[in-house]
Amino acid sequence: DALEAVNDLGQVLKAKGDLDGAEVLLRKALEGSRETLGDRHPRTLESMLTLGSLLEEKGDLDGAEALLREALEGRRETLGDRHPSTLASIGSLGSLLQDQGDMDGAEALLREALEGNRETLGDRHPNTLILIFRLGSLLEEKGDLNGAEALLREALEACRETLGDRHENTLGSINNLGGLLKAKGDLDGAEALLREDLEGCRETLGDRHESTLGSIMGLGSLLEKKGDLAGAEALYREALEGRRETLGDRHPDTLISFSNLGSLLQDQGGLDGAEPLLRQALEGNRETLGDRHPDTLISIFRLGSLLEEKGDLNGAQALLRESVEAHRETFGSRHEGTL
Repeated sequence: DALEAVNDLGQVLKAKGDLDGAEVLLRKALEGSRETLGDRHPRTLESMLTLGSLLEEKGDLDGAEALLREALEGRRETLGDRHPSTLASIGSLGSLLQDQGDMDGAEALLREALEGNRETLGDRHPNTLILIFRLGSLLEEKGDLNGAEALLREALEACRETLGDRHENTLGSINNLGGLLKAKGDLDGAEALLREDLEGCRETLGDRHESTLGSIMGLGSLLEKKGDLAGAEALYREALEGRRETLGDRHPDTLISFSNLGSLLQDQGGLDGAEPLLRQALEGNRETLGDRHPDTLISIFRLGSLLEEKGDLNGAQALLRESVEAHRETFGSRHEGTL
């Protein structure tokens, strides 16, 4: 019918990246569904979720939350708490609250969604595994690393059993657990997992895939933390070369690679090699993010510190003064970054 056609066209525009055009149509479809079908009709509730998802993608988290809450309330009333659609709504709202920083509210919803999926779908269903991972990530963000580890290990074990060791979801689970172990200080355990992830990404995706390059950076960071600076340097150089080839010199990921390699060379005493890399990172951040972006401020400070170490005190002073002034303007005189 006409409303369905409007909704479908809105989703096509969303998929094409025309979020403003999509919003106009999805709002029209929702309004029409409310008028003709009522607020609790399944199609109306689905329209709420579709528009809420769009608003979330546009960054209007408050607008998205209102719609996701209304849709969840409607599904609880009409379908019950354990219906698959209700459980999907619970999980979606939980993830949104996490993005908003409401960790306690998010945790309650994600636990409810996970419990419901375990009961109705089983522990190895893909939807259950997604929720295990989401809740694990939330607990990690909240600082409950032991709780997070138990869930991420369960997710990885299930992915290995159901998908195999080289499936993209399994590799993602390996990487996530490796990152958690790194955060807990289990560097050897983390290294084994991150090496397995990188090997799998190389085999299945190739050396220049963005996921492979991210895994290269992750393992390099771990080796740097373990003190294996030569091993870290080799990986950082490979990642930088790959990102320059595939993303260009001004992509945010490439700029991070410039900065990380530059800082590593500085730590190794390679000050002359570090300087052009840190200058490239700073120049790129100024161009793409502006002079007051936090990443730019970090680049200013890093280059200033390098110049100070090299004995270029005038150059260092200019950058460090700029860094202090920018922190005062952006964060205030009493912020820890300013002090």
